[in-house]
Amino acid sequence: MATEVVSLTEAGQRVVLVVSAMGDTTDRLIALAAEFAEPPSPRELDQLMATGEQVSASVLAMALAERGVEAVSLSGDQAGIEVSGEPGAGTIVRIDPDKILARLRDAQVVVVAGFQGRDANGELLTLGRGGSDTTAVALAAALGGSECEICTDVHGVRTADPRIVPDTRPVEEISYDAMVELAGVGARVLHPRSVELARRHGVAVRVTHSSDPGPSTVVTAGESSLEGTPRVIGIAHERDVRLVRVEVSASNPDHYARVLTTLAGCGVKPENLSWPDPGELRFTVRGSEPLGRPITELAMELDARSTVFEELGSVSVVGTALLDPPGFLPELLRVLADHRVTVPAMTTSQSRLTAVIPAEAVDTTVRALHESFGLAEDRT
Repeated sequence: MATEVVSLTEAGQRVVLVVSAMGDTTDRLIALAAEFAEPPSPRELDQLMATGEQVSASVLAMALAERGVEAVSLSGDQAGIEVSGEPGAGTIVRIDPDKILARLRDAQVVVVAGFQGRDANGELLTLGRGGSDTTAVALAAALGGSECEICTDVHGVRTADPRIVPDTRPVEEISYDAMVELAGVGARVLHPRSVELARRHGVAVRVTHSSDPGPSTVVTAGESSLEGTPRVIGIAHERDVRLVRVEVSASNPDHYARVLTTLAGCGVKPENLSWPDPGELRFTVRGSEPLGRPITELAMELDARSTVFEELGSVSVVGTALLDPPGFLPELLRVLADHRVTVPAMTTSQSRLTAVIPAEAVDTTVRALHESFGLAEDRT
């Protein structure tokens, strides 16, 4: 990375970099906090977590200085990033670009610690998962940039997870809408928040490998037609999915709203909702966070009974006009049937087909769908 930045500055470019924490720093900081408090104070955890990015910023600035490049590191606050919200889940409210522009006049490179900012009361807040990507896109928009380059450990967005499917191919260009869908159902390359922000401000996002030249992906507005040509862009997956069945004593629709309100108060985000029978609500929950507290509160609030089905995952077919002729849903169902995969829940839309399946069947199903929809890289 430092070498590439040197090349840019030699060409007369002024560069703004946003950095994440190095390696397993975040995990180590979480483990450190757990040694002293269980659970740790959310505020103090934010103070601790923000240091990972600040270390990366200062170290990179030093490395650039050793190569003869004038560089300065800034925390999120020093970069003029104002946020709001709760610890660990802050959102960017505004950015004062003058703070960075003033530094650019004195140095060729400004290195900003991602994932953080200060609220109106001067409190440091971190931005949660994908915070550094979101910081980078937000800064590009605030500084009037037309493109933001995200350097990561993969060669752009691929048609599936290459750890599961060896013959994936790179997606050279993808629309904001399709990227949001992919990111929202398991693709880890970009966080949906950063893509939404890029779409809102018209910033193209280029995803490239940080050290190994190769294919890259550009996320842009994409096709100008409302739905686009029917096609499959990629296959995404999740491994940690649970199906929850809630039974209430009455079939009053108000009970469903109260169930969802109670879950939201516990931080649970239900998906794939359905109510197959009066008084019964079914939904899926992603992640491995314990559901004990939400279920207990449901029982107390609504005299509800619940069942949680574990060891599930999901596979998603993402594309455009997926329900238009010829329709891709029949092929998805055929592949699932051929592999005798049970499907306890499913959602469909023009841009995404998602099937909840046993976790043990995820890898096989991803490979089968990737082949069935002709997404493999042509090696001829």
